[in-house]
Amino acid sequence: MRVTHKMVSQQFIQNLNRNNTSMEKLQGQISSGKKFEKISDQPGATLQGLTYRSTLSHVEQYQKNAQDGIDWSTAIDGALGNVTDVLHRVRELTVEASNDTINESDRKNIAVEIRSLIQQVGNSANTAYGSGYLFSGTDLNTQPYQNGTLQQTNENGKEWTIGQGISVNGRVHASSVFGFPVDGKNLFETIDALAQTLENGENPGALLNSIDNQLDNLITQRTIVGTNQNLLELAANKLDQAQFLTQKMLSNTEDTDVTKAFTELTLQETAIKAALTAGGKIMQLSLADFLR
Repeated sequence: MRVTHKMVSQQFIQNLNRNNTSMEKLQGQISSGKKFEKISDQPGATLQGLTYRSTLSHVEQYQKNAQDGIDWSTAIDGALGNVTDVLHRVRELTVEASNDTINESDRKNIAVEIRSLIQQVGNSANTAYGSGYLFSGTDLNTQPYQNGTLQQTNENGKEWTIGQGISVNGRVHASSVFGFPVDGKNLFETIDALAQTLENGENPGALLNSIDNQLDNLITQRTIVGTNQNLLELAANKLDQAQFLTQKMLSNTEDTDVTKAFTELTLQETAIKAALTAGGKIMQLSLADFLR
């Protein structure tokens, strides 16, 4: 088959167009930072990228949940710490008032401080968190302590989903902390009974065991909070790792390898220059060419 000048020209132009198309694609990848602009460019990679994005979205929500749980745990532990300090002071005053050298007047004076400590416990019970109350469980809008009385609030503790089918329940609320029964009395009623005993000028020694039991319950509640916080922090660390790996896989699927793209672009530019130079020589016509 005879190779004509027209055939050479057409082949040269086709090759040149392919090189230009490749250059434009590489330039687009570099400028956008993405390996493809349309789904049709790489359908498989696009589908994989959508899967990674969906996974990343779930991981980010789990991270928010875990962080909310950690913040809640920190806040409630602080509030429980305040109540524990108050109850230790109540115990000190009870021991002091149980001394036989203390007279009726002194006990009545101690009762005044005990009454103020009841209010401090009430303020801790009403600690606000976010858009509601810290100890109200899922019933955020109900103030646990009102008019000197512990209110009936939802006993379902706050819960945080930190993975598919994995959740952590706070399990600490107004009823478990302030409603804990000792000799038929909750925490407020126990301290109130102490105040009444002192106001009557009586020895409060018999109530010391009740106060110790309430202190023991506070320690138990703080242990639950600490355990939950450890679980949430561990989950948060794992979620951070999962986010990093998912982002890396998404980047490998969608993002342009800029170094590689620039190298290929340089090679394409060199190839085009070489093709233009060679084409210019091949395509030169002379009278001898026509006579062949």
